[in-house]
Amino acid sequence: MSLLQTLSLVIPSYNRGHLIDETIASALHQETPFDEIIVVDDGSTDDTLSHLEKYGDRITVIASANVGVQKARNSGVAASRSSHVVLCDSDDLLHPAFCASMRRAMAAQPEIDIWYSNFIPFTIEGDHPDKLAQAPAGFLEGARCGDDYCVDIPELYRRVLRYQPFFPSGSAFSKRFYEAVGGYDARFNRVGGEDFEFLLRAICHGRLGYLTVPLVRVRKHDSNDSRDTLRMLQGEIRILEHSLRTHPGAAQHRQQVQAVIDQRRRQAFDIAYARGDFSSAKETAAEFASLPTDPKFQIKRAITACPPMVRDVVWRLSQSGRDGA
Repeated sequence: MSLLQTLSLVIPSYNRGHLIDETIASALHQETPFDEIIVVDDGSTDDTLSHLEKYGDRITVIASANVGVQKARNSGVAASRSSHVVLCDSDDLLHPAFCASMRRAMAAQPEIDIWYSNFIPFTIEGDHPDKLAQAPAGFLEGARCGDDYCVDIPELYRRVLRYQPFFPSGSAFSKRFYEAVGGYDARFNRVGGEDFEFLLRAICHGRLGYLTVPLVRVRKHDSNDSRDTLRMLQGEIRILEHSLRTHPGAAQHRQQVQAVIDQRRRQAFDIAYARGDFSSAKETAAEFASLPTDPKFQIKRAITACPPMVRDVVWRLSQSGRDGA
């Protein structure tokens, strides 16, 4: 077993003055401390910076213009002085045992390039089941597992097309690996599911480990990008199409990737139609390489193509007896 040298935490933040104290408290109250905690304020216009001032030299604050979460993460990693870095979004929380558990896993499996942690989504109403508990049967089948982690999950690129239990908060990696793969891609700023692109690229270029114990709590609230299902689907479509063009690991799974793109596109079309967002529905329908042939799609597509006055009347009638699609 080799010993991990140093471990930094990077927290990108934008307008999280009402939440960031909880995140920093969870980072400071680790059973085994981080070697440094860096908060990158991404041009906040609220009172985030005044909240950060009270921590003094217990944290390092990097204030920047508003450049997006990808560049904020990248600048925090670049500024870190450690061999390894953990990310945590500024509205999420780390369990007190997180740092110690991550250090143990990294020391036991030094050949692993990037780690993710199981997590518990939570709202003001309470906790949801942890993410791994919701995974399809056999998601970790064939992996090499220890007491609280798994590594070398077979066919991982293909598996995450079906189910994605990996989230930036609680992810950890060697700084060398992060820089080698290029960090987060700022071209996906404000794109739904932006972190999915980095995950797929990391899977292509490195070895991934997974802490199976839920040591992160991911907050779900109204300002989460993931609350908008249509936006998330549109982002995932863009990312998967990008993966086919640029990710070396995607080519061998082209058929599966394309099938997921088609599935997401159909879901996006149905949601846009149900919302009465005809512009998005028409744009989505125009992007199909091969149009779906089922009657429901054909009827909805025909309605979206009608003149507005006719379309709106027919759409209202269709929605009065809708089946949820």
